Amino acid sequence: MQPNFVVLTDFSLAAERARVYAAALATPLKADLHLIHVFLPQPIVSEYGTVLPVLDEQYVPATRRSLQQVANALPVHATAELLEADWPSAIEQALSQHHPLLLVSGLTATSGYLDEWLSNRTLPLVRQTNFPLLLVPEHLPDTAMHPPRRVVLALEADQAFWLEPAATAVIPVLHALDCEILPVTVQPPGAPAGTGAGFAAAQACGLAAAAPGRELRPVRSELPASGVLQAVHDLNADLLVLLDQGHGWMHKLVSGSVIDHVLRYTKVPVLLLSAHPRD
Repeated sequence: MQPNFVVLTDFSLAAERARVYAAALATPLKADLHLIHVFLPQPIVSEYGTVLPVLDEQYVPATRRSLQQVANALPVHATAELLEADWPSAIEQALSQHHPLLLVSGLTATSGYLDEWLSNRTLPLVRQTNFPLLLVPEHLPDTAMHPPRRVVLALEADQAFWLEPAATAVIPVLHALDCEILPVTVQPPGAPAGTGAGFAAAQACGLAAAAPGRELRPVRSELPASGVLQAVHDLNADLLVLLDQGHGWMHKLVSGSVIDHVLRYTKVPVLLLSAHPRD
């Protein structure tokens, strides 16, 4: 099967940036893009009961034409599809039909959990589907629309892990792009170096197979998310890879999430990979 990316798209600025970046990645890989727009009219609750909104009968065909025009304008082979289904069903249909190497989505700037939930509904897809999810910030400049050259891989020094099979499929993509992988770990000032279990796991699965050196680069910070963002800046990286090991909404509400914080402030695309702790 021809390698391909599924790009979850609409007509927002974040989606436009995601399409352009996905095309830049697809070019050297000779991969296809499949633009997927999910549409389902939301029922309205009124004093007369629950009803569907009345739409212009030209809305759906006009949207399909607009999506196709967007696909035709891309510099790589791209298809466009409007799926009239609920969100979970549409995602399942797109994945089963295309078997992509990556899910790509825009990342809208947000300021809190409610805003995040309303604007970035693709974020839970890593845990729900186990597919790699590439998130492209809405304010990524044109000068950054190229395949990554330096990639920060953030790991926990003492935590071994294993990747979901769909996540391991993206490793050859990183190798094919010939980017430099820089594994880092964030530790409080004065903390010991750790066991190195995280780096050993990254080497074993292939993520850090070509990484320079034999250990993680330590970044000293009391706050893990701030340390990760600092590493991206200091190492002049243009892509960040994070392992999503799964945290429910209750965890986020109580203690926050490193991934959530990073996504809120990142200036570079972020690749989320589904992983599990290894005892």
